[in-house]
Amino acid sequence: MSQANTTHIGDDKVTTLNWTASSGHKITFEISAQFAYDLQGRRRTTGRKEIEVEATINGAVEFGGYLQAIDHPTLKGKFGRIGLTAENYDAVAKAIAAVEAEIAEHNAECDAHEAKLDAVDDASETLRRGMAHGEAN
Repeated sequence: MSQANTTHIGDDKVTTLNWTASSGHKITFEISAQFAYDLQGRRRTTGRKEIEVEATINGAVEFGGYLQAIDHPTLKGKFGRIGLTAENYDAVAKAIAAVEAEIAEHNAECDAHEAKLDAVDDASETLRRGMAHGEAN
């Protein structure tokens, strides 16, 4: 059975799911929306966010995982090497969907802002060209 907890770190909301697997391993998922970074580790200037999902087994990060439904008699899905019961799969999927919805709303606001900036840039460029050709006073 997973236990969900939501915390705020700065502007980011982090949803944490914890449970103990039938094998006795402590499983933790941290799901958050974070600002996008380039390959050099610099925050992108667009302000857009991306989803970050970190899963750990006994504190060790499980790399290369993604939520995947599987055909198995007792498991509904997996994330990397972590097998997920129906209850835990649904909890992780629900948390991911909630964060993705927040990201979509945030990024739509960024897109609208960028469109306004592009319109101002286009108007400025039109004015500049007109002035260059003596068409504006």
